[in-house]
Amino acid sequence: MRRPIFLIGYMACGKTTLGTALAAAADVEFVDLDHLIERRFGCSVAQIFATAGEATFRQAESDVLTSLAEPTEHQRVIGCGGGTPCREENLQRMLGAGTVVLLRANREITLQRILDAPGQRPRFIGLSRDAAVARIDADLAAREPFYCRAHREFDSSRLDTADQIRQSVAEFIRQFDLTPKQSAQ
Repeated sequence: MRRPIFLIGYMACGKTTLGTALAAAADVEFVDLDHLIERRFGCSVAQIFATAGEATFRQAESDVLTSLAEPTEHQRVIGCGGGTPCREENLQRMLGAGTVVLLRANREITLQRILDAPGQRPRFIGLSRDAAVARIDADLAAREPFYCRAHREFDSSRLDTADQIRQSVAEFIRQFDLTPKQSAQ
């Protein structure tokens, strides 16, 4: 049985991009925690926050995380929302169940990714560049006590082109001893 790998990190750090690319290149299943919750509720995370509230979302997040944390026959990579590890029970569950990998992209790259996807990050809609930087800095400062407890870190600054993604995936596969798919070698 294989223990899961949990990808954590701030928004736009590349959890979904890396996880999706890993599923294509390695013998892993990628599960995006937010996407499972959206399917359960039938609407986006932003809509869940707006209609049911953050407490409802966070409880659903914990419930889904619990169901995914069990060892499986095949390697599973789970992309967690940026706030998932900031709930102590979630972080403890991940730390005990598998390998927690903090994805870190530098602040400028994170900012650019957020600005390049207007409307996808509700907390940044209408913010000036300076206000967005201030929000990122405040969020990261508040989350760092949780993020720094990850077992490992991985630089996710290079996930913006097909070539960067391919190189980052190869490095992740090497660092975490994953099995490449035959066609990906």
